[in-house]
Amino acid sequence: APDESTVTDLSGSTIKTDDTTITTLCQNAAIAIVKAASYDDGGDCSQPGEVIYYTFTVTNQGNVSLSNIVVDDPLLGGPITGPDSGDSDNDGILDITEAWVYTGSYTITQEDIDNGEVINQATATGVAPDESTVTDLSGSTITTDDTTITTLCHNAAIAIVKTASYDDGGDCSQPGEVIYYTFTVTNQGNVSLSNVTVTDPLLANISGPTGDTDGDGQLDVTETWIYTGSYTITQEDIDNGEVVNQATATGIAPDESTVTDLSGDTVTTDNPTTTILCTGSAIALIKTAIIDDVNGNGCGDVGENIQYSFSVKNTGNVELTNVIVTDPLVNVSGGPITLAAGIVDDISFTAVYTITQADIDAGLVQNQATAQGTDPEGNNVNDLSDDDSYLQNDPTITILCQNPSIYLEKTGIFMDENGDGASDVGETIEYSFTVTNTGNVTLYNITITDPLPGIQIFGGPIPVLLPEESDSTTFTATYAITQQDIDNLEVINQATVTGEDINGNIVTDDSDDPTDLTNSDNNGDGDPDDPTVVILPDVLDITTFEIYNGITPNGDGFNDYFWIEGIHNYPNNNVKIYNRWGVLVFETDSYGQGSDDSQNTFRGISEGRATVKKNEELPTGTYYYILTFPADNPGKSSYNGYLYINR
Repeated sequence: APDESTVTDLSGSTIKTDDTTITTLCQNAAIAIVKAASYDDGGDCSQPGEVIYYTFTVTNQGNVSLSNIVVDDPLLGGPITGPDSGDSDNDGILDITEAWVYTGSYTITQEDIDNGEVINQATATGVAPDESTVTDLSGSTITTDDTTITTLCHNAAIAIVKTASYDDGGDCSQPGEVIYYTFTVTNQGNVSLSNVTVTDPLLANISGPTGDTDGDGQLDVTETWIYTGSYTITQEDIDNGEVVNQATATGIAPDESTVTDLSGDTVTTDNPTTTILCTGSAIALIKTAIIDDVNGNGCGDVGENIQYSFSVKNTGNVELTNVIVTDPLVNVSGGPITLAAGIVDDISFTAVYTITQADIDAGLVQNQATAQGTDPEGNNVNDLSDDDSYLQNDPTITILCQNPSIYLEKTGIFMDENGDGASDVGETIEYSFTVTNTGNVTLYNITITDPLPGIQIFGGPIPVLLPEESDSTTFTATYAITQQDIDNLEVINQATVTGEDINGNIVTDDSDDPTDLTNSDNNGDGDPDDPTVVILPDVLDITTFEIYNGITPNGDGFNDYFWIEGIHNYPNNNVKIYNRWGVLVFETDSYGQGSDDSQNTFRGISEGRATVKKNEELPTGTYYYILTFPADNPGKSSYNGYLYINR
C-alpha cells in the first residue's frame, strides 16, 4: 500500500472467496494383453509331455499409469511371475509408454491330445491411480479377446496280435479238443480309443479285456489290453488238417472316427492265425460168418450159404471216402461209402458164399477180406479183416461139420448052375455089393473084405466116392458052396467096407442084407448091419406067388421090372415103393396085371412123389416096398421088404 504495507489475497472464484482454481483432466485407465503360443511336435505327432510356450505382452492402453499388474492364466496354474522385460524405469508401474512381456509354458497331456487342441486365455489386471481396477482378456491382437488355440497332431491307430495254444495230448487231434486264443490289443496312435471290441468269426465268445489300468474304459496309448477266447475243433477241422482264422480289433477315436486292425502274429503284420492239427488216417475191418442152416441139422451142408457181415471202422481221426470191401472168396455187395472218423458201419457191406463139397472135405471155410479208403490228402489206407477185433488181422474161419460115414449092402443069389433046383457042392453064390457114401465128406481108396473062407472078391478099390453117391458096379464076389453049406441049407456071411477121408481118417461099415428086415445095427451108426443070408434049396420050391426083389431095368428083357409072380390073380392090391430116405417114389393100385404080371409095374422110374422129380430114372440102390391086399390075398394081407435096383 502507499504506506508501504503489504496486502495479500488468495485467489478465489469471486472477490470474496479464496477457493483454489481446479482444472479437471480426463483420466482413461485401460490395459491390454496379447497372448501368443509356440509349439513344435518334433515331426512325430503330438506326445504327452511336449511343451507349449506362451508369450504374454501387456500394454497400458489408457492415459494413466497402472500399478499392481497381474497376468493370470488358469491353464498355467494361476498368476504368472514377471514381467520378464519391459519395465524400463524399473518402478513397478506400467507406464503408458511401456510394454511388459511375460512368459509361461504348458506341458500337454493325453487328454489334450485326445481333444486335438489346447485352448486357453489369460487375464491382465492393473490398478489405476484412482484405485480403480482395469482388466483385459488376452487375444491375438490388442483389440481382440479371442482364446489362444494350439492345434495338436491327432493320429488314431490300433493293433491286435493273436496267438494260439493247442495241445492234442499226444494222441493226435480229436473232435472236442480246444484251441486257446490270446488277443493282445495295443493303441498304436496318440489318442485314446473308446468302445474297443475284438471279434473273430470262428469264436462265439471272447472274454476281456484285462489291462485297463485306470479303469476308464478307454484304451490309452500306454495300455495293453488282453482278450481271450477258445474254439472247440470239429471233425471237419481235422479233415482239413488245420484251423485258420483271423480276428479284428475296432476302436473309436475322440473325433468319432473308427480305427480297425486285422490280427497278425506281430503288431505290424495282418496274417491269419493257422493252427496245425495232427491227422492220422486208419481203417479196420471185422468179418463175421453165419451159416444158413436151411435143413436145421446144425451143420453147413453143400449148397447151403454162409452169410458174411462186415463191420468197417474208421480208426483214424480224418474222414475216409470211397471206402470199399473186397474179398477174394466172394463178391462183396455194397459201397463205396464215406466214413467219418470214429464211425462204425456194419450194414453197408454183405456177401454170400455157397458151401461146396471141397469146403466140407476141408472141414472149414477160411478167408480174409480187405477194407480200403481214401483220406483227405488222397492217400489210400487199408486193413485185413479180423474175425472179432478191430485191432487184429486173423482170418475168418467157419468150421463145417465133418461126418464121414459109409454104408455097404450085400446081396447074394444062388446060381444053381445045373438047373436042378437043388444045391450041389461047387455051385456058386454070386454076391453084389452097393457102397454108399452116407456121410458128408468125400471118401477115398474104398475096399471091401469078407471073412468067408473061399470067397473071391473082384474089383476095386473105388478111388473116390462123393457124399450120397453109390457104387454098385465096382465090387462083385463069387463063392462056391460046400457040403457044410448044403447041410446048413444056407450061407451066412458079412463083408466090411473101408474108406478114408481127405485127412486119412478111416471109416468102416459091416454089410447089410437089404432083404432082411431085422435091421440090427452092429456099429451104432444108424444103418442096419444084417448079415447076408442065402437060402440053399433042398428041392425046387414051386409056388404060384413069389416076390422077386431085384430089377435091372436096362431093356434086355430080363428083370426089367419089379416082378411079383402070380399077383395078377389078386388084382385088388396096392403097391408103394420108397427110397432109402423114406421118400415115396412109386404108388399104384392093381399092380402087375396081365397073364405075365407085367402090366402096371414099377420099372425104376419115379412117379414124382415128394422131392423126387417125376419121370426121372431112379439111381442104383436099395428101395423099400409095401404090398397090401384089402380083400383076397395069397396068404397074407400085406408084404414088405427091400427091393434092389441095379443099373
